[in-house]
Amino acid sequence: MRLEKLCLKNFRGYADSDFTLHPQFNLIVGENGAGKTSFLEAAAVAVGSWLLGFRGHDSRNILERDVRNVIEFVERRYRELPQYPVRITARGIIQFELAGRLDIEDGRTYESGGLSEKSSSSEKIVQWERSVEAAGGKTTRRGANDLKKIAESMAVGVLNQKPYVLPVIRYFGAGRLWESVRDTTGKALSKHKGKLPAELADDADELEKLLHESKKLSEPFYGYRMSVDKRCNPDDLIRWMGVERRNEIDEEVNSLALRLVYRAIETMLPEIEYARYSIKLRTLVLKYESGEWHTFSELSDGYRNVVAIASDLAIKAAMLNPQLAEQALQMTPGVVLIDELDLHLHPKWQRRIIEDLRRTFPLMQFICTTHSPFLIQSLRTGEELIVLDGQPPANLGQMPIQDIARGVMGAGNTDVSQRYEAMKQAAKDYLEILEEAARSPREAQEEFRHKLAEAIAPYANNPAYQAFLEMQRVSKLGE
Repeated sequence: MRLEKLCLKNFRGYADSDFTLHPQFNLIVGENGAGKTSFLEAAAVAVGSWLLGFRGHDSRNILERDVRNVIEFVERRYRELPQYPVRITARGIIQFELAGRLDIEDGRTYESGGLSEKSSSSEKIVQWERSVEAAGGKTTRRGANDLKKIAESMAVGVLNQKPYVLPVIRYFGAGRLWESVRDTTGKALSKHKGKLPAELADDADELEKLLHESKKLSEPFYGYRMSVDKRCNPDDLIRWMGVERRNEIDEEVNSLALRLVYRAIETMLPEIEYARYSIKLRTLVLKYESGEWHTFSELSDGYRNVVAIASDLAIKAAMLNPQLAEQALQMTPGVVLIDELDLHLHPKWQRRIIEDLRRTFPLMQFICTTHSPFLIQSLRTGEELIVLDGQPPANLGQMPIQDIARGVMGAGNTDVSQRYEAMKQAAKDYLEILEEAARSPREAQEEFRHKLAEAIAPYANNPAYQAFLEMQRVSKLGE
């Protein structure tokens, strides 16, 4: 599955807007309040409609907070006027692929591309719509019947042992590592709906939790759990790894799914030697090429963020398409939404994160937002960039990072240009103080620490500041 077009009417800040999407990667940029997150929320409604065909798995409905309001002042009285109907119309391509395999008595062998000669593949263009027609109304399903029927037919086929390749659907919000689990109505939940299961209560022991997780692993569509929930709970992911690792020991056979998760992490983090789940420590452990070991909880937020995304997508691909075996990462399609892809990432990592995702999950379509000029520069073509209220340049790869930061992201605004110059100077001052401190005696270090703190204070919470520091190091900007 992949999205080709998204049309929004009266959805949050969008009165009536149409967007064409790139089949591989889409990066959405714009100033704060331009509608980047709203775009992803609308996309979540669109792709989440696929889950209407899989019972027990929540789709994303249009909520009251999604309704666009027009502000009106009448006789000095302020009013908010909700605008209806609210509509999200999408067009996409659905792949029908039967990924058969050949079983041999002494093992398994796979034909070209991991698929056997009996495999078949076709595509269908589908258009669907979800809407709320009036105040107090519910999100309609009628306009998504074609998509729902396709999903239902594939679900029935899987239950009848037809090896359909199912697409991954996933939405990661900006607060993905910290947000509480919520359903599509905004109410807190665990598992899927309803109250917290006794097995997963805070005071439940680890064995009860593992037993509960083991039962869920046999569900055929486990990979669609929490697909359009914005959060990503690392505890759930690590608990899944623990169950798989114990199964490996019990059955004395390697878990292909667990090995795929390791491979996804290792592909996204080329600086580590390998990733493994430690039964002794009851957590994920990464061994670096330097010989150092770090548990998941010891990682920086940037590393935890990337490891969680890679693990989550790998688990879903492996659980939805076990017939693809070793090639589940390479052969599983899907649509992945990520808000603030540059979240907590050092500028050096921002330069490579897009290619890391392409390499690890080559058939998945990514739709992401960012504030980072480094991510924009790493795109392959201007067609992969969606500039809200603007047109993307065609030669992003050849544009200097300064021009992207000032032109694409600042749009020539005088105030933005002034802030750009001030931030550039602050980055230069910071590095000069750092160099001076390195040449000074130890007793003077405290004074330099105060100078450094003062230099960075105005931009301490600004992710763009780190980008400017990196620009100073890499391109010696301002010299």
